[in-house]
Amino acid sequence: MKNKTKPSDFTNFPCGSVMKKTEAEQIACNIMVILERTGDVFRNLSWQEYQTERMKDGGISKKEKSYFDNVIEYCKTAETAVSFGGRWAE
Repeated sequence: MKNKTKPSDFTNFPCGSVMKKTEAEQIACNIMVILERTGDVFRNLSWQEYQTERMKDGGISKKEKSYFDNVIEYCKTAETAVSFGGRWAE
C-alpha cells in the first residue's frame, strides 16, 4: 500500500468496501472529493456542509443522508479510510 495521507489519496471509487453497497461507497467517495476541494485535509465534515457542497455538484438525493451517517466515521482520517477497505486499502 502506498503512503496515503490526504483525502485526495482516496478519491477513487472504493469498490469492495466493508459496506458492500455501491451507494455507501459513492457517498464515501463524495465525502473525500469534498474534503479534497475544501483544503485536502481530514476533518469532521458535517451533514450541512456535505449538502451544500453536493448542491455545487448539481444536486443531492434524500437517500444520501442515511448512507452519509453510515460512512462518515470512515472518512475522518487516512487510517479509518483504509479500514473502509476495497480499493482504498490497496
